[in-house]
Amino acid sequence: MTTKTTPNRRIDSLIQDFLNHRARHLFEEHQRIAGLEARYPALADFKRAQSAAGTRLVRERLEQNPEADAHYAEALAAIAEERDAFLAANAIDPRDLAVHYLCERCRDTGYVGGKPCACLRKALTAAAFSRYDLTPRALSENFDTFRLDFYPDARVGDRPSPRENMAVVYQIIKNYCTRFDVIHQSLLFTGAPGLGKTFLSNCVAGALIAKGYRVIYTTAQHLIDLVRENLKSEQGGISRIYDGLFDCDLLIIDDLGAEYRTAFSDDQLFEIINGRMLAGQKMIISSNLGVKAIQQQYSKRLASRISGYFQIVPFWGDDIRLIKKRQSVQNNAATADCNPKLSN
Repeated sequence: MTTKTTPNRRIDSLIQDFLNHRARHLFEEHQRIAGLEARYPALADFKRAQSAAGTRLVRERLEQNPEADAHYAEALAAIAEERDAFLAANAIDPRDLAVHYLCERCRDTGYVGGKPCACLRKALTAAAFSRYDLTPRALSENFDTFRLDFYPDARVGDRPSPRENMAVVYQIIKNYCTRFDVIHQSLLFTGAPGLGKTFLSNCVAGALIAKGYRVIYTTAQHLIDLVRENLKSEQGGISRIYDGLFDCDLLIIDDLGAEYRTAFSDDQLFEIINGRMLAGQKMIISSNLGVKAIQQQYSKRLASRISGYFQIVPFWGDDIRLIKKRQSVQNNAATADCNPKLSN
């Protein structure tokens, strides 16, 4: 019998993984410092001298010696002077003797004043969205691998051909990445399935991540599921997910309209989209629905935000996945014809 993992257990597990990672880092830091002290025994002597000075301070205070604090300050100053001279003589950087915390604010505990530190909240948010790891997709779905020739070049009436349209779309998206710092517009990719909306979303995500921007990529359904799960969580709750969604430089929501829609899902999508819009934060939304369909299916307030705030980027043409599949079949058949052994 399989035990179902509850949201709280999953979050507890993520927190434990985070703390274990920090503990390993601290252990490695202490090992590094211990290695220096083994190489230079005088470093440990200085530590012991400081400890002895502290013990002497406590004793003199208990004896009500009025000079206790002065004696302690003098002892520390003398030790520091001798230690600094030793470090300089041996070309040791004083910073190498200090623990280098991954987060100075919480000193790698994950908590400040009993509340989750920003570093822990960010780690949990990243873990929550890690299902959509862009690394493998960025290797195959990027601007270098984009194929304009997959789109038909034949016009239908006065409308530009799919290839002409995609050439314009490609330039819009490339320019969006190149001028990301100065462009304040959000984008809405619309069109039937298989036209490259997700592919080009991955292109944007990969290009911006490579430049150091913080990008969250998720489907609408996964986003709603995460919000629902974290409402039940005791570790930061809904604010943790919202913190991550409002902290990233770009939020990409794929497949809007394919989620299981309820009043709750519509409300959460509105809060997220409206919140980022009011904060002037950029988004990319892709949907198989057109603008009219979005206006018909979603609440007036959500539809108005999307149609009014987003630049519409239309995709049209034939399903690229089917074109690729037919081309693959044709290539395999041609290879078999050229090499009879493959067909036997």
